[in-house]
Amino acid sequence: MKKLLFITGIIALTFQFSQAQSAKITYKNELTVTKELEELKEKDPKKYERYSFMIKKMNERTKQLRYTLKFNDLRSEFKTNPKMAKGDDAVSNMSISQSEYFYDLSNNKRYQKNNISGKELLINKESISWEILPETKVIRGYKVRKAVAGQTFFSIDRESGELKEKEQPVTAWFTTQLPFAYGPENYGGLPGLILELKTQGKNYSVEKLEIDEDKDLEIKFPNLDKALSEKEAALMMHKAAAKMFGR
Repeated sequence: MKKLLFITGIIALTFQFSQAQSAKITYKNELTVTKELEELKEKDPKKYERYSFMIKKMNERTKQLRYTLKFNDLRSEFKTNPKMAKGDDAVSNMSISQSEYFYDLSNNKRYQKNNISGKELLINKESISWEILPETKVIRGYKVRKAVAGQTFFSIDRESGELKEKEQPVTAWFTTQLPFAYGPENYGGLPGLILELKTQGKNYSVEKLEIDEDKDLEIKFPNLDKALSEKEAALMMHKAAAKMFGR
């Protein structure tokens, strides 16, 4: 028996079931040590100690934050709750993401909007392909199923200045009892709402669901004409950081 079930045409199917409904979902998030940081523990204990301390401080603030996912039949947007005030600690404030995320269900397009040095940067994120596993559990009374994917991320090597490409795992737990193809950030395309999501040391979990079967919620996307690829965005952010820190 095949262990993995590959999704084919799942977006169209979910779209069919989720028409004429909109919702606002609240998530919380908790940071965990990434695999790369764990590896650093052996290579450079002092650097590991510094980074782990920063993550601990950031996580104290992150656990207080709430994130809002809004969606309608075709689109979703995800952002930090604007009512969450910043604290006085510069390190913990790093945990407050200024990014906004958008997902277009009709064409499986993912976007991320950042603010870099006062300039708006819109990134066209690469699409991901989910694999649904047979593993299930219950979250807040909903039976959920596990889905995994590999996502490519781009970064610039500080020493060589070369573009690095690395695949990171993404794990989602979704429920078909809520047949909406959306989730935290701009992850979607599954045959049900994502109630938990884990990626890059971030662990999102649903806290509150507000679903309106009659209301047509308007989701405004930014101007997509100037959207950059992830590679282009990585290079631009590297240049901005180098200028800021005088490198």
